[in-house]
Amino acid sequence: KNHAMYPMLVLLGLAALLGASQGSTDCYGSVSGIETTGASCKTAKPEGLSYCGVKASETIAERDLEAMAQYKTLIEEVGKKLCVEPAIIAGIISRESHAGTILKDGWGDNGNGFGLMQVDKNSHTPVGAWNSEAHITQGTDILVSMIKTIQAKFPSWTKDQQLKGKVQA
Repeated sequence: KNHAMYPMLVLLGLAALLGASQGSTDCYGSVSGIETTGASCKTAKPEGLSYCGVKASETIAERDLEAMAQYKTLIEEVGKKLCVEPAIIAGIISRESHAGTILKDGWGDNGNGFGLMQVDKNSHTPVGAWNSEAHITQGTDILVSMIKTIQAKFPSWTKDQQLKGKVQA
């Protein structure tokens, strides 16, 4: 699924709330190196917000933070294993499923998206339970594959620019 700018701002909000990590989890860029204008008004309005921008992104991330807490350890483990910043994984989980709170038996997107990261069953065979480490690993592997596509297309970009290019795509 493609959601323009929204994920980028949720990433920044979650990074601020969870703490961005560095070192073994920044192989594909870091949210701290990405500039953004925040959630568009088109994104903020369905969330019940009368304002846009970074503040809207932070509000949305804060709403998901409590539900996200139960997945923090899994997200951190997958991030370390695949060298992806946990805030990026958490941002995708927030955007795609509001940390699982909008899923029905693990499914969303009219039954096409599976799990916290909403793996598209039409493009991939979902792995593991909807809220499992196996699922988060699969979703993150898909993300890494997409980032590598951006890297090949734009080799002169920095890792942060390549990450932003993928998340915005």
